[in-house]
Amino acid sequence: MEIHRWNIRDWTPDLKHRKVDDRPFGGGPGMVMMPEPAVAAVEAVQAMNPDPGLLVMLTPAGERLNQSMVAELAQKQRILLLCGRYEGFDERIRLTLRPREISAGDFVCNGGEVPAMVVIDSVIRLLPGVLGDETSVLEESHSEPGRLEYPQYTRPRVFRGLAVPDVLLGGDHGAIEQWRREQSLLRSRPQQTTGPERTDDDEKQIHGSGGKGAD
Repeated sequence: MEIHRWNIRDWTPDLKHRKVDDRPFGGGPGMVMMPEPAVAAVEAVQAMNPDPGLLVMLTPAGERLNQSMVAELAQKQRILLLCGRYEGFDERIRLTLRPREISAGDFVCNGGEVPAMVVIDSVIRLLPGVLGDETSVLEESHSEPGRLEYPQYTRPRVFRGLAVPDVLLGGDHGAIEQWRREQSLLRSRPQQTTGPERTDDDEKQIHGSGGKGAD
């Protein structure tokens, strides 16, 4: 994994002030990223490698970043992350470069740098050899859409009166697996999932376990 940073100001035609933003036509608050330096920067960086890479624009108007998208991005050999500032990008940047537009969530940051870091960090951990145990990504939160991971416990067995559930201490791997699935389903947000809905068996595990291993 290699990460390189490029300053859009290095491609501005304004050599004196290195300006990359200007007031929006039609009026309104804030400043807007100008098309000349942004497009020139992207095209120059794309040309630095035989593979121009996937261009990603970080913008609140983009697709919501999720784990399936992260897995897709992890298959790419090269990704260019275009970070805005101020009130956003001149629309002609999007129309000229045709990037994939991605949003880190329904909120607004001062710039695209922090969302870019989120993309980088989430993608890196799916690359072979990054995690100590690569199987850890299989059962974690959002490995299935809307599914959240079960609670985890470690030493000590009792902390401020809160004990590790007995089921995790008994050595019955089948019971442990069932408990973890129950807890995962209880934590998950079915209203947000696009994956398989809860089955009757799932509901029985949640409501008919008699509280076994409840924490």
